Amino acid sequence: MGCCSSYTIPEGTQTAVYDKNGKLAVVEGPARLWSYQNKFDNLDRFVASEDEYLIMKFRDGKTELRQGPISVYRHPLEHESISIKQSTKLAEQELIVVYKPREKGQGSAADVKRELVRGPSIYVPSTVSEWTHEFSWTGTDMSDRDTNSKAVKRVSGLKFTKLRTNPGKTYIDIENVRTKDNALLTVKTMIFFRYDNIETMLNNTNDPFGDMINAISADIIEWCAPKKFDQFIVETDVLNTLDPYNQLRSTTDKIGMKIDKVVFRGYEAPPSLQKLHDGAIEKRTALALAKERDEEEHRLADFKLKRESERAVQQAQLEMSRCEHDLKLKKITAEAEQKRREQEYELETKRLREIKAIDPKVDLGSYLIARECQLPPVIQCGTLMSGQAPQVKGVTDAEKQASGVLARWGM
Repeated sequence: MGCCSSYTIPEGTQTAVYDKNGKLAVVEGPARLWSYQNKFDNLDRFVASEDEYLIMKFRDGKTELRQGPISVYRHPLEHESISIKQSTKLAEQELIVVYKPREKGQGSAADVKRELVRGPSIYVPSTVSEWTHEFSWTGTDMSDRDTNSKAVKRVSGLKFTKLRTNPGKTYIDIENVRTKDNALLTVKTMIFFRYDNIETMLNNTNDPFGDMINAISADIIEWCAPKKFDQFIVETDVLNTLDPYNQLRSTTDKIGMKIDKVVFRGYEAPPSLQKLHDGAIEKRTALALAKERDEEEHRLADFKLKRESERAVQQAQLEMSRCEHDLKLKKITAEAEQKRREQEYELETKRLREIKAIDPKVDLGSYLIARECQLPPVIQCGTLMSGQAPQVKGVTDAEKQASGVLARWGM
């Protein structure tokens, strides 16, 4: 630079200015300095937002944490380094386990205490000497397996620092389970659990999932050992209860966890055994379907017979009703006719009595015969050779009819 040049420091920045003797001065802008025999070095600025913090390491070995929002320039003589760190964000039902030194007067310098930090919150360490516990549990990466593949667990398969305390579930497949008849099976289960006491869990185990896997494996092997393969298939519904899982419940109680439910998800057998079992299932299914078909046909025949019987009964009842109706009509008609005749008889009797009352000497027999027996005369012709004249006589049947009329009227 020329001897008459100048150096401008913008507003909002800081610059380290070294003179010809190497003496340092920090100048904050805005400023303009002569550049003659001076050396300028812009200082790095570190800005932390509300959810961040700064770790400032000084040249004397001291370290300081400052929570944002904050802005700091790195001083060449004071700071060894400055870094920006993200605060730990905890959602609902999440926690982290923090180990931090005890305060002075509470123990030796090497003593630390354990603290559970629960969400929802934003956690910023108070000192650089504290650290967060990293959980390393036996587990399965669900993204690396298909739905139908085995849930193979591996040690340290789960690594995390945030523990979700809400109830959860895990898939566990117990391999190499032998039945009494030496069938080799893989039993699939799903465990629903919850955290009852985090402090107890941290004190008694560093891998609760590993402990659960070992316990349920022991329970399943113990339950299957005295059973044959066919008996195992028949009694698998028991695996959906908590009765067979004594060791699992005992183990989880010791490590501060509770088992809510265990679900039996099925089993896998060797291909040869599975083929035989599938064939037996197909045969049983075919027989069951044939039986169901025959029963359905019999039910249909019984239904038709029942309906025909009901129809016959209904027809008989209908015919009986018709006959009863006809008899009833005939009876009513006969009764009406009888009543009509009785009324006519009463009227005629009354009229005859009135006639007799008017003229006691009247011959009612002749009157009735004349009224009801209008007999035509019958001419009986003898032979013309006899020379006799024809004679007119009443017919015997007519006489009988007249007698009937008189008898009917009581004469």
